[in-house]
Amino acid sequence: MTPTSALTSAVDKNLITSSALHAAACVVAALFSGAALSSASALLVSDLAPDSQPGPSNAASGFELLWQFVLLLTSLPFSGQLRVAVESVGGFSMTGESGLVLGLWPLASLAFVLAVSLATAYGLERRGTDGGRRGRLAAAAVSSGTFAVLLLCVAAPGLRLDTAGAAATVTALSPALAPVAFTSVFVTGWLGRSLAARGRPGEAPQTPPLGSRSRELRLLRTELGIYTGALAVAGSLLGVVAMILGVAQSESPWTAVPVLLAAAPHVALTALILGHLGAIAVSIPFTPSTVASVFSPELPHAWLALLPVVAATVASAMLIGVRRPETRFPQWSSLWRLPAAALLTWTILTSMLLPVVLSGSASALGFSLGDLTISVRPAFWTPALFAIWALAVELLAWALPRRLRIIAPRLHSRAVSLRARLDRGRAPAATGSETRPALIAQPSASTPPAGTARQFGAPARRRLRRAGAALAVTMVIIAATAIAVTTVNHQRGAIAEARRYVQAIADGDASLAGELVDPNIESAQRQYLSDEMLAAATERITVLDIIQLEAATTPATETWLAPSTPAAVGSARETKNLQVTYRLGGTTETAVLVAERVENEFLVLEHWQILTPLVFASAVGTSHAMDLTIGSVTVTPDPVSSRTWEGSQPVSWVQFDAYPAIYPVTGTTSEFYSTSNQPVRVGTIADDHVADRNVVYTPTEALQTAVESAVTARIDECASSTDAAPVGCPFSTYVYGANRSVNWSVATYPTVTVSGASDSFEIEGGLAVYTSTGESGRTTKGSDTIWERGSFAVDGEKVTVEFR
Repeated sequence: MTPTSALTSAVDKNLITSSALHAAACVVAALFSGAALSSASALLVSDLAPDSQPGPSNAASGFELLWQFVLLLTSLPFSGQLRVAVESVGGFSMTGESGLVLGLWPLASLAFVLAVSLATAYGLERRGTDGGRRGRLAAAAVSSGTFAVLLLCVAAPGLRLDTAGAAATVTALSPALAPVAFTSVFVTGWLGRSLAARGRPGEAPQTPPLGSRSRELRLLRTELGIYTGALAVAGSLLGVVAMILGVAQSESPWTAVPVLLAAAPHVALTALILGHLGAIAVSIPFTPSTVASVFSPELPHAWLALLPVVAATVASAMLIGVRRPETRFPQWSSLWRLPAAALLTWTILTSMLLPVVLSGSASALGFSLGDLTISVRPAFWTPALFAIWALAVELLAWALPRRLRIIAPRLHSRAVSLRARLDRGRAPAATGSETRPALIAQPSASTPPAGTARQFGAPARRRLRRAGAALAVTMVIIAATAIAVTTVNHQRGAIAEARRYVQAIADGDASLAGELVDPNIESAQRQYLSDEMLAAATERITVLDIIQLEAATTPATETWLAPSTPAAVGSARETKNLQVTYRLGGTTETAVLVAERVENEFLVLEHWQILTPLVFASAVGTSHAMDLTIGSVTVTPDPVSSRTWEGSQPVSWVQFDAYPAIYPVTGTTSEFYSTSNQPVRVGTIADDHVADRNVVYTPTEALQTAVESAVTARIDECASSTDAAPVGCPFSTYVYGANRSVNWSVATYPTVTVSGASDSFEIEGGLAVYTSTGESGRTTKGSDTIWERGSFAVDGEKVTVEFR
């Protein structure tokens, strides 16, 4: 064997061994990330459905199901989707032909596998034999191809769940699986091997002299790396803060930690988008699409995410600009490069990697039920927004360094030193034939060394004073604006809105109160919530205090007369519980209102809305079913059919809803009744404030006389009848024979007793006599006592009676 063939054989063995080890490390990392993702998913499911219990199965089948689930999530980071198909008994598909597709890229798992791939390739190249550029490319290609094939084998079985009456099939196979797996492992493997080859001991990288275009590309790569690194730091900080808040607000922190770690890249990138004044669009069928941004009331403190983004923008602009030559105008020919790179990068992120989409169709018994699409994705204009921020970096890189050198020379010199270290770390060892890039600023005789004092002339001092004055004025304007906005928001806060609403009720302005908060009652009851109703009140509330409660209060027991305060509408918006204290009728009462923050006005002015109306249920009792007036509303009670709570006296209740106040209650006045009226108190119901009957009617002597006259007239009418048993009359008899007439007469009229508690009466002590002649000419005489109960009705000045 010749030395050349021996070297070739050694290189081939090293290539095969390192490629196999690289592919094996990637597979192990993918399996580990799949197991971690399975654990996080299991914790999330157990938290969402704590009462659910797995079905009975033996240990072998449970382990097999768990292993299939791990394999399914192992391939998910490279396929980006899960496809679910559900079939019922009889073979009917319940999810359409294409099934339900969940589009999701677990970026944390993908980043872990790629990091392991990069580190493994670097270590293998450092310990192995240098096979040259072609050898590194071949090793990366062999390992990435092997990994892609193994991943296809892992994803092929999928997961099948069989239950009583239905079966579900879940698979992660997709057209993107093999290309993404091959490309990602190939790029990281080749990059790791190339980095190891550059740092191999005893070997210096041989780089040919760079042309102008190559130098510009290298400079663009450095600047893009600086900007990306600054955004990565800002995104990591925002992501950590968001995860801490998520854990703190979670009911089960130990469950939230693994889930948030699995979603950490999505959380960081989402916070970074919000910090750039971007938005996240949420689309759910049959509901209006919502967009979340730093100005959304659902995220009350999200505007703080803008601060790290501004700091990262200014810092990256400084590091980029200190190595550029000072020019009078920006370099328009290269100004577009960084924004274009940002636009391309974020277009890929927002269109492919960040969206979470559930789409598909469903059917039953072969009939389609329609398409379904649920998505959470960045707004479509997000890439353009990042391009604008990158343009701002370019403009700041042109304008900021020279001003910083005058205002803060020490900070400027530190920025220059940091940029020099970054350039030395990125650039290869310079050769003798390589010249310094033309785009890098060269020190001149007029530019003093970094860290030395500089004597300013009169024009420079004037410019410096003007810049300082402008900066001071700007800071004063910003501070004044912040104070003004804070003051205005304090006047527009939840407590202020609640005070405006409650004060409108106290002032008797029911129209304004109804505009501020919908009473949420039936239309028939809204007549009690009018300006006239509050104007008729003998006493309205006096507002004492409104405070914010730290936690939701437990409402009182709900009854038909005092319903509990309704809870806030379930939403993700910020809500506050406000306790209102007021005085009514010499007694202090409290009520809890729920306020919700809605969309801001002019982006920064808070706007709150009261959800809970200050409306209470009440009732008025009357002894007779006669018209009565509650405040300004006249109503007709139902017939008397119940009893009072104490005393068992007949009563008819009129239920109504009204604002808290004391309203007068008056009954119908006539010559037949005298009335006793008591007002009704509407508010926090207490037994001491509830009357047995608000209107009590007492019969007068005129009613007694009128009823006696009506009874006498009715008895005379009965006496004129020739029937043995007149219908509706208080006397009757029995005679033999058909068509036998009876002649009635009243010997003694009865005594009439009118009830003082109802519209009834009783007669007794009367006597009716009769004579009857049969066909034989024989006359029969007899009598019957007049004793009966009856009821009367008053219609104006007329009284009618009816015997029972």
